[in-house]
Amino acid sequence: AITLSVARNVVGPALKQAVRFIRYPYPEKHKNKWGDDGEDGGDEAGENSDDVVDSEDEAEGPKKQVKTSGTKCAAAPESDDIGELSSEERGKLQKNAEIVYKLESIFSLRHKDRTSMASELTVLESHRFACAMYRIMLYCELFYLPVNIDDIDSMAGQPALQRIWGKRYALLSGLPTQELLEMRAVVAFLHELIAGVPDAESQPFVPSLLIYTCLATGPAVILKAYSDRKFELFEDALEPDVANLDETSIFFGGFLSRPLDSIWAERGVARPPSDGLDSAILDDVLGKNDTCAQCGVVAGLRLWSEAILEGKLNFNPIEAHLLMKMFESTCPADVVIAGIHDMKTAPFAGWRHDQSLCAACLDKLIGAHLHLWLYERKVQSDWTPTDNCRDGYDCKMQVHNDKHAADKNHLCAPTRRACT
Repeated sequence: AITLSVARNVVGPALKQAVRFIRYPYPEKHKNKWGDDGEDGGDEAGENSDDVVDSEDEAEGPKKQVKTSGTKCAAAPESDDIGELSSEERGKLQKNAEIVYKLESIFSLRHKDRTSMASELTVLESHRFACAMYRIMLYCELFYLPVNIDDIDSMAGQPALQRIWGKRYALLSGLPTQELLEMRAVVAFLHELIAGVPDAESQPFVPSLLIYTCLATGPAVILKAYSDRKFELFEDALEPDVANLDETSIFFGGFLSRPLDSIWAERGVARPPSDGLDSAILDDVLGKNDTCAQCGVVAGLRLWSEAILEGKLNFNPIEAHLLMKMFESTCPADVVIAGIHDMKTAPFAGWRHDQSLCAACLDKLIGAHLHLWLYERKVQSDWTPTDNCRDGYDCKMQVHNDKHAADKNHLCAPTRRACT
């Protein structure tokens, strides 16, 4: 009882979902079994089997092999009767709870309260988020690619693929509509994180069918890739070259949305619009009517401030593209903005670093000072300043004359109208 109480304190009210995730008797993932009636990606372990299974939940990484003891997957429902927790299970619960809380804090920052780096979700909101996240962890682990990637291009129309889709549907269809909506909201949030992970060339990852492939790696991998800003972490978690194969769309396309669409249709529920999904998790949003400190526009969570620049600006698919290209991902956004505030020109003298700005005003602040910041950064990097070009940043010659571009400094305001 004491151990269970401690576990509840660590995990919170989503304990039964967390325990189900670590105890679920995941089936062995055979290769080259698409046409068989036996075990394939997501099939149950045989009723009388005593197979050795690789327990590889993405939150824990590859594990030692464990016995299924003939237990069918369907025999592991969410239950309040948790029983005794082993020391290994307690360790897994602790680690997974840390992952879920980190994700909750990012969700809170993006969708609940833009001024706090820690989660501001209420107890009920946190419960909804955690339950949905643990269920997604289980779903991703159970239906993660189970076969040789070379077989995917021949899957279309295969009975095995139909069975996999059916099992995805079956796993979700037992949940109430409201809890499925909560899962849908959390998946949309995970899509946001995936879309913000730059690829190997430091370009923002563009959402496409690949986003479903990345989703299948699970929340822990998504968090790690987002935090480290490394797209290759998705590739490492998948079969070789899976992220580069168009055929993966057959298996991963609509990874969770396909079964949900079937459930919505069966229940006569309208498909939830992409906007407003957060309402399934959140009862209220703090600062939703906040205004820009400079122009007064109501922008709510779309406001930018020093509290969220690192989490928002560096990973926004629009702003991040420019910043990562110019700075090669070496300088956090908060450092850039702090440096700009230290060198504000007269028109911006009254703008304080602790104020919240809308995107338009932030763009105005950056646009007016970015060349000055870059100049100072070059000087700090032991660059020897050259003579200023009289046309400064408006110089046309710098575009087509490499020697002129190298010989003159153009990170300065023009002192004459045109350079010919």
